[in-house]
Amino acid sequence: MNKNKLNWIISILLGVIFLLLWIKMVDWNEFFNYFKKFQLKMVLFFSLFYVLAYFFRSLRWRIILKPIYQMKVHESFQIFITGLIINYIIPIRAGELAKSVILKIKKNVRISQSLPSIFIDKMTDLFPIILIMILIPLISVRLNTILFAIILLIFIIFLIFLGFLYFAANHKDKAVKFLNVFLKIIPSHYREKVEIFFENFINGMAIMQNRFWDNVLISLLTILAVLSESVYIYAVFVSFGAHISYAKILFGYTLMNLTYILPTPPAQIGSNQFMWVLIFSFALGINENLTSAAVIFSHLLTTIWIFLLGGISLLALKLKFSELVMKKNRNLNLQQ
Repeated sequence: MNKNKLNWIISILLGVIFLLLWIKMVDWNEFFNYFKKFQLKMVLFFSLFYVLAYFFRSLRWRIILKPIYQMKVHESFQIFITGLIINYIIPIRAGELAKSVILKIKKNVRISQSLPSIFIDKMTDLFPIILIMILIPLISVRLNTILFAIILLIFIIFLIFLGFLYFAANHKDKAVKFLNVFLKIIPSHYREKVEIFFENFINGMAIMQNRFWDNVLISLLTILAVLSESVYIYAVFVSFGAHISYAKILFGYTLMNLTYILPTPPAQIGSNQFMWVLIFSFALGINENLTSAAVIFSHLLTTIWIFLLGGISLLALKLKFSELVMKKNRNLNLQQ
């Protein structure tokens, strides 16, 4: 069994387990009653803030990539959304590599050059863990063992990424030597290509050095993305009749977003439902049936947005989904 099939099987099983756990939590009569007083127009309008959040993130990636390739605003959004739809369908964050693949196909930017920008971009998505730490003592949160473990794990991942970035940017030679230790297990006829790729990758990790104002702008765009997405989620809960502060929604959805760094099933089916109830109901005290109604509708609406924008982006880029995935799976030959 190849690795891709194994990833699919594991992710689907994970989704089924989460889905079964969630189903046991729901009172279906109460669940459907929440849809009777649901304010659809309000949520449809505020869902634009969900799209806006990804626009902010695409601008952030555009700034990070600027020394390598200066993308136009619409280019960065199209490529970013294309990566998002691939992430949504395929496990293990395949859309991140796909963004580098698109830049190689369309703009002839080497994968080893663009990949560090994507690594840094994803790392900035972990910065809001600091916001989580600040909000915990300020709002009423019941941290059970699972939530505490999730927050701790994300914080550890954040520190590892931060440490790797600092080490790669300030000690390039040592970082390359460290990676060369692992290259010994690779067949000799591939080793030279892999070594060149990793050397280029390590060199690319210094991309944010001596760019103070760009770093400030990247941090600002990260905050705006988190705030914008939380406005949408706040509107979803209010439309179902929830009485909750925006600060709690900000905490809950920021934590929810951070969990996407962990393995998720295709389209987050199962994991989304379970994690929303775990965070918004068990930790923040919202009725679990109301939360379940909110997550089902929100998940459906955001899926429509992702596939709509992803489809338009693929058309604009003149790419086919199947072609892009095949090229991603071949890894486009590391010598490129």
